[in-house]
Amino acid sequence: MLKDIILWNYERASPQWDVLCLLCLAFIFLTPKAWFEKREKLATQTLRLIVKARDFSADKSTMEKQIRELSGNENAEILEWREKKNADGDVFYEVDIR
Repeated sequence: MLKDIILWNYERASPQWDVLCLLCLAFIFLTPKAWFEKREKLATQTLRLIVKARDFSADKSTMEKQIRELSGNENAEILEWREKKNADGDVFYEVDIR
């Protein structure tokens, strides 16, 4: 019997076929969404802030203090930063934080 269920060895419109179909539908519609959510994604989310060159400090501790104030996140941690220029030649920094 287990072999028949695994191999789906029942003819259409038989009571066994109907039960297997109902079990599949029950699984699809009654499974909690939380079973399929990836929790790792939440733990590694990053945020990118744009900082003007005049507000940027090469000292990481000073910059982290400024980033915490700007982002409103007291646990913000700088991952990396990149210097960029816009079309007018103004320098700014992209700062990735976690």
